[in-house]
Amino acid sequence: MSPAAAVTITFLALFVVAAIAFSRWYFSEKQQVKRALRAAPRVDVGKLGEGQLARVTGEVEEHEGNVLRAPISGRPCVAFDVTVEEYRSSGKSGSWHTVIHEGETVPFVVRDGTGRAIVRRSFVRVAIEVDDEKRSGFLNDASPELEAFLSRHGRSSAGWVFNKTLRYREGVFEVGETVTVLGRARLEDDPSPDAAGHGYRDRPRRVVLEPPPDAPMLLSDDF
Repeated sequence: MSPAAAVTITFLALFVVAAIAFSRWYFSEKQQVKRALRAAPRVDVGKLGEGQLARVTGEVEEHEGNVLRAPISGRPCVAFDVTVEEYRSSGKSGSWHTVIHEGETVPFVVRDGTGRAIVRRSFVRVAIEVDDEKRSGFLNDASPELEAFLSRHGRSSAGWVFNKTLRYREGVFEVGETVTVLGRARLEDDPSPDAAGHGYRDRPRRVVLEPPPDAPMLLSDDF
């Protein structure tokens, strides 16, 4: 094979690898959510109307005491997304493979400078920035908390001889954090005693963000 042909083949191989990597990134869940958020109109909470589909950005607040504990870090939050990956060798190389993916969201409030909106948790797609990572492997045993999390999913950090090489990646929505939500607004009577009006006609209303028909609600803290 001539040197020119070898260079051409090498270039094509690198191009194919780069194209595959770009395709995986571009069509990943996180990037799809972020593109959909960018395409939606941004509206202040105080200007939302009944049935309006809009993107809202504001700070997270608890709703009626709903709080989760992130499984890896133990942080209080209203949403978390955790991925556990195992490194598997293949000859002189290797790659990471997802073995566990877990996410959960509870109802919470998003507040901007114009008002507050309750975010319902049903039928959502979430793009959360990874802000905590831990590892276990050879001469690095998993903590009891990590081992308990693995066990809950029917897995263990132990291999046949040595520990498996694992990394645990976690992202959360914490109270006070800025997040972006894409959903459909619904106006409902506000049952809060602090929001009581003087009669039926002036009964206070509150905004609830829910999934639009036949589509999920989108949430992200990396937008």
